[in-house]
Amino acid sequence: MPVFLADPPQWLYLLLGGCLVVTGALAAQKQDRRAAFPFGIAALLLLLVFLLDRFFESPREEAVRRTFMMGLAADAKNPDAFAEHVADKVSVQTGKDQTKTATRDELKKSQFWGMLKQFNVSVTTSGYSRDDVNVIDDNTIEIGFIAKGEAKGFAEGKAIPIYCRATFGRQSDGSFKLTAFKAFEFINRNEPFIIPNFP
Repeated sequence: MPVFLADPPQWLYLLLGGCLVVTGALAAQKQDRRAAFPFGIAALLLLLVFLLDRFFESPREEAVRRTFMMGLAADAKNPDAFAEHVADKVSVQTGKDQTKTATRDELKKSQFWGMLKQFNVSVTTSGYSRDDVNVIDDNTIEIGFIAKGEAKGFAEGKAIPIYCRATFGRQSDGSFKLTAFKAFEFINRNEPFIIPNFP
């Protein structure tokens, strides 16, 4: 399925919606079959685009869905649910120009999960924007988003937002899974943010 149809831009909906309004107004004014035909075509095209958008997932939409699900898994302190969306190996930024590669199993056994439980950290993700997407190639896509953690057992009430970049690669089964992760300061997005005990 072409990405243009699986993940149509907003302007396509606006264009088809405009055509629907114009052809509908003409059909109502003339009230004959010839005038109703373009209205029917516009309505069918709009319906087709909507159905394709609804039932086919683009790589960007899959990356956003998986990132959101990983956020829910982190909030639930569930490493198994988190790892479902991770490739066999993932590269995590651990400092300026420094990365660490961890396997899916290593990530599941990370001390990060114990820390989340110890301080009862609430995790949320947001800020998914079509403008903050980098399609590297047909098999690799990178998205930006905001993650926020709030510890309830320590520094309660202080939410820490960070800006994240997540790279997803196509797997042998055709799905896209997390292959690289970087976190940055929320304000200065060139300054790496080190998440304690992760990975």
